[in-house]
Amino acid sequence: MYNHDFNQRLILLIVIVGLFSCSTTNHLSSIEASKETLNKDMGMEEDAAIKALIQPYKIKLDKQMNQVIGETVTDLKKKRPESTLGNWMADAIQRQTEKEIGQPIAFAIQNYGGIRIPQIKKGKITRGMIYELMPFDNTIVILSLNSVEVQELIKHITSGGGWPVSQGIKVTEKAGKLDIQIKGAPLKRGTIYQVALPDYVANGGSDSDFLIGKPQQALPLYIRDVLIADVEAHTANQQVIESKIEGRMVLTKK
Repeated sequence: MYNHDFNQRLILLIVIVGLFSCSTTNHLSSIEASKETLNKDMGMEEDAAIKALIQPYKIKLDKQMNQVIGETVTDLKKKRPESTLGNWMADAIQRQTEKEIGQPIAFAIQNYGGIRIPQIKKGKITRGMIYELMPFDNTIVILSLNSVEVQELIKHITSGGGWPVSQGIKVTEKAGKLDIQIKGAPLKRGTIYQVALPDYVANGGSDSDFLIGKPQQALPLYIRDVLIADVEAHTANQQVIESKIEGRMVLTKK
């Protein structure tokens, strides 16, 4: 898996230089554009000494970010209640979680707001694309939820228009009536379901405060690294990313 600590140091250095240059940015790919635009607007010149200091690190970081790690044969688009991008992300989280713990889980979710770009177009996938997709240091947490708690979580998700969910779960809501199938079976009272999701959500983010205090297992897996690992695993097996709409989440008002 990618050397996260080394990359964090490089990114921190880029950010520091950006601050000294009086510019800010949210995405690696827009560092230069943002800096040049702001400097032009403010009539400022780049500090040559700082630029010289950062250049060797920037070259190394750019090389890593521009590295092609895989390919998608479909446009991966962000959309509610279900999307090709969301389906792949949720499936990747479930695959890598099960690999890490050595056993299956019920399903995985990714909060919609945590997806930071609208799409990854059909074609080559670079490491930098995944960093733009998931720029946060969110990790994976496994929650152990009973049937009532799963229903509360899914109701919260559908009330907001839908979030990405993995292949193991199918959610149908029609005229306010919610139906949840996990691996082809309805929710069962007395059953504990293991659900993988971002630590941000597990700890109450995205208005999910009802999850605070639930039994959880924190994994040493950054979601960004998990997505990179999933793409690389496909490539190692001479496979490409392919995602489609499957009716995982169908929300009908009437």
